[in-house]
Amino acid sequence: MNESATYHLGCPVWHCRDWAGSVFDETLDSSQLLRQYSKILNTVEANSIFYAIPPLSTIERWMAESEDGFRFCPKFPKAISHERRLIDAETETDAFIKILDSLAHGDRLGPSFLQLPPSFNANSYSRLKVFLEQLPKDFEYAVEARHVSWYDNSENEKRLDGLLSELGMDKVIFDSRPLFATESPDDYERSAQSRKPQTPVRKSALGSHPFLRFVGQNDISANAQWIKEWVPIINKWILEKKQPYIFAHCPNEANAPYFARQIHQQLRKLNPTLPEFPAFASDYNKGGQEQAQLDLF
Repeated sequence: MNESATYHLGCPVWHCRDWAGSVFDETLDSSQLLRQYSKILNTVEANSIFYAIPPLSTIERWMAESEDGFRFCPKFPKAISHERRLIDAETETDAFIKILDSLAHGDRLGPSFLQLPPSFNANSYSRLKVFLEQLPKDFEYAVEARHVSWYDNSENEKRLDGLLSELGMDKVIFDSRPLFATESPDDYERSAQSRKPQTPVRKSALGSHPFLRFVGQNDISANAQWIKEWVPIINKWILEKKQPYIFAHCPNEANAPYFARQIHQQLRKLNPTLPEFPAFASDYNKGGQEQAQLDLF
């Protein structure tokens, strides 16, 4: 994937124990996981930063262990977004900006994204505006608004979109429609349905780095109609010389790389100039034949 910089495709994490012997060679040790992931996919949501800001030595290790062209997309720490709710968070924000600066200097930084709490509604627009305007202009950002009041097809939505466009920021598109399409007997999916929002889906890009978080079912074939819906849109962004960031989520993270692969394979049918998707370890063993069948539409 890194040989093409036309768009970035990844997962929420770069390692999952169930990827051993399926996505990754089962002999890989922990120090090789990020390197192997970054040979297959060219971005990752750095969600761990949401829970705690790591030391810069950890960031340096991440950069050293990833391939050229790879991009981390750090999530703003919850101390800023959920605990302080964008007020009096200067210390935490300064520490986060140091992470972005380090990744930028190492040529490993993609857009960072601010996920607003579910209860953070459009009445808090002024607070959001002040916070966003104070962020350094050196980096790319995306904002994920979860409360329904931001999606009123009227003044609230226009005001948010106008602010983000003015600041050169993107709005995170969170598409969980596949997850909620059926009542699932799958424990992973039922758990995800209890936690994930059903944010109204908007398909327009406000900035130069469209940012799609796409939540599918564990049965990859069940996501087909939504993949087919998104592929022309993603390709349009590519042709417009934007730099889309697409993140494939599954309730069971074991399936997320296969979801990502299916997105790329369908996109490549529309745009053959894109590179072939790298092979998984499962493509070389007997178990891979079963997974290959699951991947088929």
